[in-house]
Amino acid sequence: MPGWDLNPQGISHVLKTTGETASNMEKYAKAFGKHLTSAATSAGTVSAEGGGGGEGGEKAAGGLVALALSQYAERASKDLQFVAARAGKSLQGAADATTAYLNGDQEMASEAQRNTLSAPKLDMPGVGKS
Repeated sequence: MPGWDLNPQGISHVLKTTGETASNMEKYAKAFGKHLTSAATSAGTVSAEGGGGGEGGEKAAGGLVALALSQYAERASKDLQFVAARAGKSLQGAADATTAYLNGDQEMASEAQRNTLSAPKLDMPGVGKS
């Protein structure tokens, strides 16, 4: 295919290192959720009792900051899941296109490349609903 100049060893290396980095996304997403939960729990609530100040610790069941963090976390987790799915789809598409090209099937390689460019479809509750 005109315009394609592939180095299979280089592609393999890039796919391997990128895949290893992408696999850490789950670990980072879990840590992100843990830290947001901790922040929401520690944020306290606004109360007229006790001088109107916020109280930290376990009494943070329904404060405004906790609510805001919860809403942010819901949106951010969807975005993180999309990024992870997109990374996986991109990596798989690059591998498929390279394999097809090396097997001499340039049309299949082009199709794999085109398919990789489309957005991943995620089956998650609430996705697409803002």
